[in-house]
Amino acid sequence: MPPIRIIKRFSSYLSKNDDISETVQPKPYLEGFPSLSALLSSDPDLQVYRRFNRLTARNLLYLQAEILDLETRLKEFDTEDLEVVSSEESEWMEVKLSSQCWEVFRERAEDGCPREKERLDLILKVRERLGDYQDALIRQSHLLNLDNPSLRVRGAVTGWFDEKRPLVGNARNMFNGRARHDMVSLRTPLDQDRLTTLLQTYLGHVFKSRKKYKDHPQDWEGMYYFPEATVKHIVSFVSVLLAATLLVGAITSLYFVKRPSTVIGILAAFTTLFAGSIGLLTNARKVDIYAATAAYAAVLVVFVGNLGMSNSN
Repeated sequence: MPPIRIIKRFSSYLSKNDDISETVQPKPYLEGFPSLSALLSSDPDLQVYRRFNRLTARNLLYLQAEILDLETRLKEFDTEDLEVVSSEESEWMEVKLSSQCWEVFRERAEDGCPREKERLDLILKVRERLGDYQDALIRQSHLLNLDNPSLRVRGAVTGWFDEKRPLVGNARNMFNGRARHDMVSLRTPLDQDRLTTLLQTYLGHVFKSRKKYKDHPQDWEGMYYFPEATVKHIVSFVSVLLAATLLVGAITSLYFVKRPSTVIGILAAFTTLFAGSIGLLTNARKVDIYAATAAYAAVLVVFVGNLGMSNSN
């Protein structure tokens, strides 16, 4: 099997350690959880773990069913108490008072009255299960708001895991099969537009650093890193160059064209190219794309109008 090529970004502190000698060979990590945890902690982008969505949903369903059962039992107690009060049996006054006054209800339960004690135990259990259920709902809601790992990061982690096979037992299937699509990333990359993703995925090896991270053992040689700042600068340069090219190219073309039909065709072509570049290379919202395209087209239309007036004069 060919060596796994793991593309990651430098953390901010790594640039300070670039003078580490490349001849130093750190000791390998103990195979198993030590080596896997070392990999996941070696870069913030690699902090990916299982979501356990199906198991979480099942746990919520169990809690929900248990609470429904407790609710049914509580309703049955209420029905029994209502029958006692309505029939005015010997205990109807105590039952009615317990249903209206918490202090009396608690005191009778603490004194060992079977009816009140049974109901108090049920209420406390409802309180406990409701807390567990609501906490689980909130935690799952927060978990669902976390991003999935990018294909690049997911491929890096699962590729290393498949090659090294650090774990045995049931844990050996931690990232296998459908589990690859049940992962969560603890770090959301900033400014992760399509152009940045494209450069990181397909051209990361071009920007890779030649120096090794000081804590990487020899069996991690198939991995390489590239600095996040370099990709950011290249994306900024390409974006500015593309915007300037589309604007200057359109103006230059319109300046030398005289036929109205050709002018309209050039306007349509460059406006379409501008809108397409924004939509494909950025994460701009639709309303932002419309606004930017309208402004771009307005600049070209004004230029054509001024150019026509100059030619008339």
